[in-house]
Amino acid sequence: MQRSFLTFLASVLLLTQASISMASGGYSGGSSAGGFGNSSSSRPARQVDQTYEVGKAIFKGRQAGEPSLQYCVVADGEKVPLKRSTVKGYKNTTYDNLANSLYQCDQPEKLVAQGLTRDSLLYVLYYLNKRHKLKLKSS
Repeated sequence: MQRSFLTFLASVLLLTQASISMASGGYSGGSSAGGFGNSSSSRPARQVDQTYEVGKAIFKGRQAGEPSLQYCVVADGEKVPLKRSTVKGYKNTTYDNLANSLYQCDQPEKLVAQGLTRDSLLYVLYYLNKRHKLKLKSS
């Protein structure tokens, strides 16, 4: 009876240890092969496109020193808020064509180019091109 109690106690302790290990991220092991959790050898780190990230920050108004703008685009002769569906008409056109069609929604007579520096505008155009898969061409 005492032996079965010790076996039961050992089983409960092992089960508790295993559940704590799994809840905290699993076994990470000392070797680079196998194991759970933070095994760095399972796949290479993803490269971050810094140009895309800067363009995204400027577009969303999160870049320090840059104005927060609401972007509108000319679609079917009207200035409408920039969305995937409204920017789709610029697929396979040029960067210049898109830049000359981007307006500030709160001041529809002003181009976005008037509110941003040249470099910031280029970052935003790169971001929009990649984000919406526009395949823009240089002029």
